Amino acid sequence: MVLIIVGAAIAGLGDRIMHEEYALSIGIVILMFGLYKTTQLWSIDQQGDQDNDKERN
Repeated sequence: MVLIIVGAAIAGLGDRIMHEEYALSIGIVILMFGLYKTTQLWSIDQQGDQDNDKERN
């Protein structure tokens, strides 16, 4: 979750620190990595919930 916020901040406000193209590129990469990690965690949680449902039945 933190990576998503940091990536969005760098993409949006990074032009004040570095060249706009670099800020956008780095921000998008960090944002996408954060989204990837979040979906991986979400998929593990969903799989764990399905396993728990199978055990209950």
